[in-house]
Amino acid sequence: MLPMHKKKNTSPKIYVQIRKMLLLGIVIALGLSLGVSFLLNLIQESRSRDQTLSSAAQVAANTPVLMEDIHHTQATEYIRRTVRNVPSIDVFAVYDKSGAPVAFYDLASGADDPTLLTPLSESVMAWFTAGNDTMLYNGEAPSGTDRCAYAAIYSSEGELTGFVMVGIYMRSIQMMVLRMLLFHLLACVVALIAGSLLSLRLSRNIKEELLGYEPDAFRKLFLQRMDILDALDEGLLAIDENKCVTYLNRAASEILQIDQSAALGQPLKAVYPRSSIPRVMRTGLPEYNISLESITHVSVLSDRIPLWHNGKIEGAVAIFRNRTEVTKLAQDLTGVQHIVEALRAYTHEFTNKLHVILGLLQLGDIQHAEAYVLRITETRAQSIGYISDRIQDPSVAALLIGKAYRAAELDILFTLDPASTLHGNGQYLPVTGLITVLGNLIENSFDAMRGAPADVPSEVTVSIREGAHGLLLSVDDTGPGMTEEVKQHIFERGFSTKGDGRGTGLALVRDIIETYNGTIRVESDLGVGTSFIITLTDHT
Repeated sequence: MLPMHKKKNTSPKIYVQIRKMLLLGIVIALGLSLGVSFLLNLIQESRSRDQTLSSAAQVAANTPVLMEDIHHTQATEYIRRTVRNVPSIDVFAVYDKSGAPVAFYDLASGADDPTLLTPLSESVMAWFTAGNDTMLYNGEAPSGTDRCAYAAIYSSEGELTGFVMVGIYMRSIQMMVLRMLLFHLLACVVALIAGSLLSLRLSRNIKEELLGYEPDAFRKLFLQRMDILDALDEGLLAIDENKCVTYLNRAASEILQIDQSAALGQPLKAVYPRSSIPRVMRTGLPEYNISLESITHVSVLSDRIPLWHNGKIEGAVAIFRNRTEVTKLAQDLTGVQHIVEALRAYTHEFTNKLHVILGLLQLGDIQHAEAYVLRITETRAQSIGYISDRIQDPSVAALLIGKAYRAAELDILFTLDPASTLHGNGQYLPVTGLITVLGNLIENSFDAMRGAPADVPSEVTVSIREGAHGLLLSVDDTGPGMTEEVKQHIFERGFSTKGDGRGTGLALVRDIIETYNGTIRVESDLGVGTSFIITLTDHT
């Protein structure tokens, strides 16, 4: 778990920096976009205003009231009504064909005295005399007018009878610009509020992902954890949902003999082809204490655990424990134990032999005593040499020697198949497992002899045959045999025909053989005996 304390930092927190940067970016983007938008809208509004003024002047010039008689009283009323009803017009004036003002109306002041206007200049009149219909010109406009449009009035006979002027004041343009500016400012405020909320949400998400830590503190903790994981003796290998290596610590690199830096980001099959780690991603079930026989230079146990996030498997992690030293120590201890057991049986047996020798000496039969000692010495030497020549592993050999002496105590003929051979490299079954399997099967045969008929020789035969393609183990006895019902339950934990507190040996044998993908077969006939046959192939 990450420590709860946080290192003090005088620099601004990352979340504040994120909000500032986001808001600054929003302000710059809005400033540019709104400035361009405002300029384009202003240009568009200016063009629209000029088009409206020109259209209004042209429509007014073609009005029948003005075409018939510009001096008619209805012309003045038309002018007032037009200015009041058309929002884009502030000033309306009518001139006769000589350029003198004859009618006028100002919406702002309500003035309608045409004498307030100056006559049209010769340049304006010359423009229309040349045959032009409309003109945008500010030189002849009333004081305060920002933009004016002129149009010529022709009678129904096509004769020039006067001119029309429509205009708009600066304050109207200013109001238009102000409305546009307020609209863009409102859009800017809304965008800033939205951006602030989004930046706050983003900073909170980042804070949650970083578990409330500042990035520099999180980075320091992350590197510290990486150093800790690299210092572990247990190997760690993690893959993602695409079965690519995302983490490999030093111990795993040494155990798997994989280059640590080159493996990161690579498909698992490319760096560790024989791995079965993806299996836990398919099943969703963790696996513990799996012996990796595919790794031959060291003895390794592995745990494989799927990684869940929000109800979905997003990868898996494998933990490798190098148990080479522990296994060696266990083998040594196991071998010593069996040697001790062999010595105990050997001592017990030779105590009896010594009693025989003592009796012969007391009888004065020194010659027979001497021959007896030589015969015993030669027999035991041959027995030990017979086993050690065929069984290369000293722990297994010690086990068989001990069981041979144990059989002699029980008056059982114990025989090792002359064709037996074992190289002792644990290629098909580790030595510890082999000792457990053979020890339990042999003891089970010894126990079975107690129920054998007295007239049947008690014999136990062990065969260990290791070849290039597998290992064959068999333990045969001449005991009373088993019924079919007993055969169906002998590998169940707790089942035994020998009383309470028994029934674990054969269950342990079954577990070991299944772990190493072997098979175990039982053949038993009542009154004949029982055989356990185990086959192990190259499970790697």
